[in-house]
Amino acid sequence: MIESAKTRLFGYATMVVLLMVSLSARKLNTRRLRSIPVTLILPMLLFPSVIVIMAMSFPYTNAVTDSERNVVEIDAKNPFRGADGEIKLMGVVHNTGDIPLEVKLGLDITTDTDNATETTVTEEATTYSRVLYPYSVSPFKFSIKSPDRESQTTLIGKPFINKYEKLSTPNYDALVTLNYTNIPSEENAALVGTVKNSGPFDLRNVTVYASAHDENRTQIDSVKSNVIPVIEPGQEMAFTAIPDLTIKSQIKYYSCAGVDMNPQMNKLAIGDNRGVRYDLEGPVAISDLKYESASDSMLFGVKHYNPDGGPMAIKVASNYDYSGSQNPLVIMLDGKDLFIENTTTKNDEKVLTMDIVVPPKEHEIQIRGISNLVS
Repeated sequence: MIESAKTRLFGYATMVVLLMVSLSARKLNTRRLRSIPVTLILPMLLFPSVIVIMAMSFPYTNAVTDSERNVVEIDAKNPFRGADGEIKLMGVVHNTGDIPLEVKLGLDITTDTDNATETTVTEEATTYSRVLYPYSVSPFKFSIKSPDRESQTTLIGKPFINKYEKLSTPNYDALVTLNYTNIPSEENAALVGTVKNSGPFDLRNVTVYASAHDENRTQIDSVKSNVIPVIEPGQEMAFTAIPDLTIKSQIKYYSCAGVDMNPQMNKLAIGDNRGVRYDLEGPVAISDLKYESASDSMLFGVKHYNPDGGPMAIKVASNYDYSGSQNPLVIMLDGKDLFIENTTTKNDEKVLTMDIVVPPKEHEIQIRGISNLVS
């Protein structure tokens, strides 16, 4: 769609240029040219240039190039038939780039029936971590069911990237604490343990995932725990991730354990049963987020995944409408005020959005005046 629009623009530019050349070839006399108003001559001369510039600068920010797809590596293992009769194909996905991603995998399968009818479809599976952060690994698993007992399903080729999207979801380092053993439990060879919320806000829709390995260190299954709806700050909850029962006796240990959760638009407690809702956006790692009552500040460490640094956004909800008014907050980067020089503030009803640029390496952000936003 973008390419066709670009082609049309170049086509229009070519037509206009040819028209101008044609007019020039006919050697319009000076008297006729002088009779044309200047307001018409200038657009005629400038219009081809404008069209060409527009075509050359057509935005491609949302396009995904082949080189960007190469940062996703898929390591698929041998399939097996599960206890439920479905074909299981598992593996892990690596993000070797510096942008958080959402990756959905595809797998082509064909089904043959008794009447010699063959149907080919593409099955889809998501990585167990909904956000695949830079330099991280996430397990996946396809579960493919035959339409009926008389049908035979065959896998075609290997898993591939079916859908791919760049995300601006930050990674909250040290937000959870996992307590588990890599050795499978005696009952169902499950991965069991606890997950603790070590952060200052509620965690929602939490799952724990891992890869199961045999004695040869080969991955033979991908497991995911039950969903924990909410884990409050300081709260510790038990989890269980059960493998497929047909291969449970082969499992010797688990690896790549991680946590999937939804930390967006959180609420930071500031005392006296009050709290401020906020959201952070950008390909950044966030650490040690907290509220400091002495300075009435939200504090956190930040590191941009891009080695050269880059943008991030801070959104803070307010009980007041600051539309058209001055930002009641002061943003500090490593102790330096960023509000005037390097911060762009947008007031959208009762949400303040502050866009900043994070320099390379690790830094500390301080947002002063947090209590001004709550009644």
